[in-house]
Amino acid sequence: MSTRIRANALALTFGGTDYWADATSVAFENEETATGVTTFEDASLGGARTYFFTISAVQSTEASSFWRYLWENTGDVVAYKYAVHGNATASTDEPHITGTVKIGPKPTLGGDASVNGEYTFTVRLDCQEEPTLDTTA
Repeated sequence: MSTRIRANALALTFGGTDYWADATSVAFENEETATGVTTFEDASLGGARTYFFTISAVQSTEASSFWRYLWENTGDVVAYKYAVHGNATASTDEPHITGTVKIGPKPTLGGDASVNGEYTFTVRLDCQEEPTLDTTA
């Protein structure tokens, strides 16, 4: 039986800082690239793919928060490391996914009224290239 990925550990680094503590949901996804022209290589690989993160996180305006990082780095291309097992060092069985993403528009701030609720936001971060699966220690 394969070892299962547990939903209680994560390392999610952008620009060298780990923001796993602010994240409530992280999905690394891909979709067919919307393009008017498909090259023969694209077609041989089943079509060009766009890779991206969909991340939900707590809203916090603290200087060290993920929300604040996105706000202050809008438009920048930054390095990322995604370690779904929460491990500090990549390995064959617990690899890291690495690459760069472009930070989009400033994140949402605020939400619906609540007696004791907390605000969250969702952001999509588009990868700038096909991701690397790092299995080296």
